[in-house]
Amino acid sequence: MDLLMYIINNVLSDPMILIGIVIIIGSIAQKDEWHQTLPSTIKAMIGFQMINVSSQQLGMSLLPLQPMFGRIFGIEVGTTDIGAAQAAGLQDVGSEMALIFVIGFIAHVILARISPMKYVHLSAHVSFFFSGLIAALLMFNTNLSTIPLVIIGSLILAVYLSVSSWYVDKFMYAIKGGEDFTLGHSSSIGIVFASLIGKYLGNKSKDLEEIKLPKSLNFVREMSISLTLVMFILFLVLSIFAGPTWVMENLSDGQGILLFSITSGILFGLWITVIITGVRMLLSEVLEAFNGIADRIIPDAKPGLDVPVLFPSYPNSVPLGFLMSLLAGLVGTWILGLVGYPIVVFPALIPTFFTGAITAIFGNAHGGRRGAVLGSTLNGFILIFGQALLLPMVGSYEAVMRVLSETDYTFWGPLLGYILRLLSGGS
Repeated sequence: MDLLMYIINNVLSDPMILIGIVIIIGSIAQKDEWHQTLPSTIKAMIGFQMINVSSQQLGMSLLPLQPMFGRIFGIEVGTTDIGAAQAAGLQDVGSEMALIFVIGFIAHVILARISPMKYVHLSAHVSFFFSGLIAALLMFNTNLSTIPLVIIGSLILAVYLSVSSWYVDKFMYAIKGGEDFTLGHSSSIGIVFASLIGKYLGNKSKDLEEIKLPKSLNFVREMSISLTLVMFILFLVLSIFAGPTWVMENLSDGQGILLFSITSGILFGLWITVIITGVRMLLSEVLEAFNGIADRIIPDAKPGLDVPVLFPSYPNSVPLGFLMSLLAGLVGTWILGLVGYPIVVFPALIPTFFTGAITAIFGNAHGGRRGAVLGSTLNGFILIFGQALLLPMVGSYEAVMRVLSETDYTFWGPLLGYILRLLSGGS
């Protein structure tokens, strides 16, 4: 059992390994020679790691904003240390979470083979932490023992991975270059809402990505440049309001706020640039390998990929979505404080960036600028109000959810928790 848990926690939970396995299986299905398979596998794993590591570092680069917001609004925001949050959150649910992750993914692949939902969710980091949410909800809201908890949790995860990939695919038709894959990410319900809002309340003819700019400002169409400038301005303005002395003493290691803001903006632009390069490497290899899987193993299968694969095509939607979701989250925090909600919640900046960006992309694709604004704003409200409802249900996993709770966690999580409490006779 110890060996199994070691393999699950240290090998199978690594999404890079999953990507490598997928490339090898696809290459074998296409009867590629080893000298074709090996470089394809390495390139795909490198591309994925470029996206994965850069996404993590990009998220980490946002974390200094959280205590600044806390100081400005006079709110205790808690830890922003992801490692500490994971250590605290996995204390009670770690073993059940790992088993649900592996068994649930196997069941998901079986569903892809035998059901009409021909999708393979390849964002293992998403399914790993969603497994933790499921384990926590079952553990802290029912009286199930370990074996039925793991079985039921695995089935819930398998259904979630398949169904979320399926319903996101229904809206991929409007996405540039999105015909060969779907998205496997825990922003899926936000994507659906943003797409529907864009479709029914937006104006698709006014595309956010086609805004006309003077020639002298055309350089901001390059995502690395525009996001660097946005983050520089955001860091600088917040540093001023939080207090330059306080920022130097608590966040910048003595750097002046101007240099601190420039460095923060440049680092953000750096990680976005690496993500864009990784996307190009990963997509070419994964889509080719999936042709073999779709032909011979899971007919008509599509891969479910992480949301940064779309960022290069939507340089205007990404920063707008983040800022609108962040603004909505701050308004939501103020409303909860105003009504005296007993649990203090604050926008989790990493989920706010990634889910805000992707909901703006889909809102814009289906409803232009208005769709992007409305979709990402709604996303921000779901994140903050859903987090407020979710935290009392997840016990010690609260530490993780305060840092990493994305839209599916904050929408489906409270619903599942409420249903489990009803079934268990709880309140």
